[in-house]
Amino acid sequence: MSSKGKRKGHSSSEERSKKHRKAISLNLKMKIIKAYDAGKKVNIIAQEEGLAHSTISTILKNKERIREAMKGSPGTKAIITRQRKGLIHETEKLLMLWIEDQFQKRSPISLPLIQAKARSIFATLKERVGEECTETFTASRGWFMRFQQRFNYHTVHPPGDVVGADEKAAQRFLDVFDDLIAEGNYLPEQIFSVDKTRLFWKKMPERTYLHQEAQATPGYKAFKDRITLLLGGNVAGFKLKPFLIHKSEDPPVCENIGQQTLPVYYQSDQKAWMTQVVFEDWFVNCFIPQVQEYCFQNRIPFRILLLLNNAPGYPLHLEDVHPDVKVVYLPKNTSPFLQPMDQGAVLTFKACYLRAMLATAVAATEDNGVSLREFWKAYDINHCIENIATAWKDVSLKCMQGIWERCLKRFALLVRNFEGFDPNEDLEEISHNILTLTQALSLEVDAEDVKKWIAYHEGELSNEELIELKEELEAQGIAEEED
Repeated sequence: MSSKGKRKGHSSSEERSKKHRKAISLNLKMKIIKAYDAGKKVNIIAQEEGLAHSTISTILKNKERIREAMKGSPGTKAIITRQRKGLIHETEKLLMLWIEDQFQKRSPISLPLIQAKARSIFATLKERVGEECTETFTASRGWFMRFQQRFNYHTVHPPGDVVGADEKAAQRFLDVFDDLIAEGNYLPEQIFSVDKTRLFWKKMPERTYLHQEAQATPGYKAFKDRITLLLGGNVAGFKLKPFLIHKSEDPPVCENIGQQTLPVYYQSDQKAWMTQVVFEDWFVNCFIPQVQEYCFQNRIPFRILLLLNNAPGYPLHLEDVHPDVKVVYLPKNTSPFLQPMDQGAVLTFKACYLRAMLATAVAATEDNGVSLREFWKAYDINHCIENIATAWKDVSLKCMQGIWERCLKRFALLVRNFEGFDPNEDLEEISHNILTLTQALSLEVDAEDVKKWIAYHEGELSNEELIELKEELEAQGIAEEED
C-alpha cells in the first residue's frame, strides 16, 4: 500500500498531495539518507517512517541534491547538514560489516578488538589511496562513542565488555513468531529454517604431520580451502538438499554427473561467499521448487514460513518473491538463542563430515594400499561433496526436530522427541568415532584436538574481503532501488 493509501480524511487528491509533501521535509529526507548510509535496508526504513518503498528509493536516488538543499536551508543545524566523507567514514562502514560478521560467527567483540580492526582497515584504505593522503585516525574511545551514535549500533558494549546476544529481544520474538504460526495455521511440515556455515574441507589438526608438512609447501593453501554451505530443514525433521558455494566454476564431478543428480546444489563464487544475489538464486531456483515437491508428495498445502537470520548476505525483500512463502527474520543478535540450526545441527553435521572424511581415508589406505599422504593429496571437491552427502544423511531426525525447541512455543511433543534432545550426546559418540579413526591412520590426535577440529573457528574477514563484500552489497542495494 502506498503512503497516500494510509492517510485518511482528505477529500481531494490535491489535498493529499499537499499533505504528502509537507510530511517529507528536508530533515526527514536527511534522516532517511543517514539511516540508509548507516546500513538500514530500504524496506525497513519504509516501515519505520510509514512511507512507500518507492518513495524511499526516490529520496535515495536524489540524496546528493537533497544534501545540497540542506546546506542552503535556513534554520538547520550544522550537524545535520554535514556530509561525512573520507577514509574514516569508509572505515566505519567496513567496520560495521566486520562486527556483524563476527557476531554471526559468535566471535567475541570488545572495544580493544574493534579499535584494532578499525585502525587496520583505515591503514589498508590509506595504502590504497597512496602518498597524497594525509588523513589520520587513532580509533580513540571518543571516536567509538560517536561511531555508535552515527550507526545506531548500541549492542556494542562499553570498554571491557564483550558484545553478547540480545536475550530480551529473543524472548519477545517468541511471542511474535508464535502469533504468526497461529494466524497462518502453519503445520510443522510448513515451517522451515536455514543457516549458512563455512566448512574448511581439507583442514587437519595442527599437531598432525600432514598439517606440519603442508605449512612448508606451496600446497598449504589447499588446507585452508573453504566452502560455504546452506543447511536447513523443517520442524517435522525433513532436511533440505545442501546448497554448496565453491570457488571452482564447475566441480570435476560434473563431468560425469549432471547438476540435477548431485547430492548438493552447486554454486560458484570466487570467494565462496553467500551474497544476496546467490541467496536469492537459491531461494527461487532451489528452495521453492524442492519445498513445492515436498508438499505435493506429503499432500499438504504449499504455504511456507521460512525463518532466517538478520545477517549480511540475506536479502530482505524475499517476501515479495512468492505469495505462498512468508519470510520471517530473527531480530539482530538473537541467533545464538533462536536460530534452530545453531542449536546443534551445524556442529553435528561438521562432526559427521569429519567422520565420513576419515572413514574414506581409512578405506583408501587399507583397501587400495595408498599412503595417507597420497590420499590427502588426491582428496578434492569430488570427495568433499560425497562426504557432505553422507554427513548430512547421518544428522538424525531427532536432532533436526529437537533444534526447534528454543524458538517454538508449540509442537512440544514433536520437538522434544518425547524424551528430550541433547546435541552433546550425539557429538560425544561421533567424537569417539573420529578419535578411533585417527588412531587407525596413526595420526597424533587426542580428544581435545578432535573437539577443536569439529568446532574450528572460521576466522575473521580480511580487510580486502570486507572491501569486496561492501562493494557487492552496495551494488545489490542500487539494483534494489531501481526495481
